[in-house]
Amino acid sequence: MFNLTKSGYMNKQLKSCGKQLVKWTTVVVLVTGLNGCVAMSGLSAAMSIYDMLGGSSVLSGLANNILTSSMSDPRLSSMLSTINPSTATPQITNQLCSLLGGGCAAPFTTQQVAAGSARLTPEQQSAVSDNLGNALNAVTSNTMVRNAVVNSLGSQVSGILGALL
Repeated sequence: MFNLTKSGYMNKQLKSCGKQLVKWTTVVVLVTGLNGCVAMSGLSAAMSIYDMLGGSSVLSGLANNILTSSMSDPRLSSMLSTINPSTATPQITNQLCSLLGGGCAAPFTTQQVAAGSARLTPEQQSAVSDNLGNALNAVTSNTMVRNAVVNSLGSQVSGILGALL
């Protein structure tokens, strides 16, 4: 029978295998750790705009700011004079929540929003857009979130206000 321990061959092989195992374990740990970091950085991509904005309380404030500033805007005030803010704000909030991925039930259909948008002149639509921008500035300083909201909503805020009429 051949004695491997006396030859030293087995010891060399074990040491070599041990070193390789340590190297590969290190590589696996690093790769796993890096994958975890990548997954965490991708978390914001998986979040809805509703969540990035701050959820229901922020969205309610945004809706209130849009409506309040639009009702006091001379380009819109006469058109919106019959709207009751206490009933309109929750409708706007739910519509925005639905559009931004918050899971709320939208009070208006896409056809109602489109018809509402058709009720506004280009100048009035521009006023709503201005008021949306100002309202967003009041609730978030994050430019990326503001841009995401504006890009997601497009001109639908005009249609939402028009649908309230």
